[in-house]
Amino acid sequence: MRRIITTLIILIAVVSPALVGTVAATNETATATPSTPESTQTIELSPTTRIKSWSFSNGTFSLVVEADTPTRIAITDAGTLSRILSEGDGSAAGKARVRRMTLTPGETTVNFRAEDFNGASAITVTSSNADGIVAIRSDAVRAAKPPVEWGTVQSLIGATAVASVGGTYVWVKRKREETDLEVVREW
Repeated sequence: MRRIITTLIILIAVVSPALVGTVAATNETATATPSTPESTQTIELSPTTRIKSWSFSNGTFSLVVEADTPTRIAITDAGTLSRILSEGDGSAAGKARVRRMTLTPGETTVNFRAEDFNGASAITVTSSNADGIVAIRSDAVRAAKPPVEWGTVQSLIGATAVASVGGTYVWVKRKREETDLEVVREW
């Protein structure tokens, strides 16, 4: 009996720092930034058309596009496309907003409002003489289920350990009471 109680005390001493760490971990809060800083990396759409910089704020992408010759561009709301592709089961159809415009030579600022999909927005941009599309996003799309926090894992492990020790103690105690052996000496 003394051995079981000692084991229980040692286990609680080992698990309790993890439980204290859980309380400290739950007090931390993360803040999301509402806008992205302006990106000054030049993105080439075609040999004659480039995105000089872009930024995202309050659901709107702002692009500075430089064209050497008159060029037609198209911007598509990729957030809407992501929502259409991930909703429901089976076949489906949907419609995403597309904005087409002709750019004159020089720099042009284009603003495009994009749909939020699981905490992020995205657009695709292409030009008339491009051989592909450029995708720009505000942030990574969050999964439907958030990851389990470390504090939660610690709490679950600690609670499981304490419950296991308690259950073992009760079981052993019952077994000893059921089989109460009495020693009789014979002379």
